Amino acid sequence: MRRWFERIRRELGDLPGVVASPARLRTMLEHLAKTLHPGVLNDCFYQASTAVCRKRAKAAGRPLPLHNMCLSCPNARRSAIHVPRMRTARDQALSVLDMRKKDREALSRLQVIALADYTTELDDLLAGLQAAQPEEGRHTV
Repeated sequence: MRRWFERIRRELGDLPGVVASPARLRTMLEHLAKTLHPGVLNDCFYQASTAVCRKRAKAAGRPLPLHNMCLSCPNARRSAIHVPRMRTARDQALSVLDMRKKDREALSRLQVIALADYTTELDDLLAGLQAAQPEEGRHTV
C-alpha cells in the first residue's frame, strides 16, 4: 500500500493539505492565530479584514475563492513547494492560448485577454519566488 501511495505522490505531487517538509510545518505552526487553508497554488492564512474572497466567504462562513482570486490576495503565501503547480497552471493556460491560434473560433476575445493576464500574473509570481530564493519551506508573498 505504501508503494502505491508513493507512486501516486511521484506522479501527481503532494495533494492540498499535505505538509511536505518540516520547514513548511514550522512556518504553518507560527501562524496558529489564523485559519490556515493549504492550497495548490498557495497557502491561505485567512483574515477576513484583508481577504479578497471575503464577500463570498461571509455567506458560506468559509473562504470560497475563484480560480485566480488568491493570486492577488494579501493572505496568500507561496513557497518553492507551489512552484511546480504554478508552472503547470501557467503551461495549461498557454496551451489553451496556443490552441486558439489553430482554431480562431475556440475562444472569445475576452477569454484570450483573461488567459493572457492569468499567465502574466503567474509568470510574475514565479519570477518573484525565484528572485527571493527563500529557505526551503519558508513562505513568501
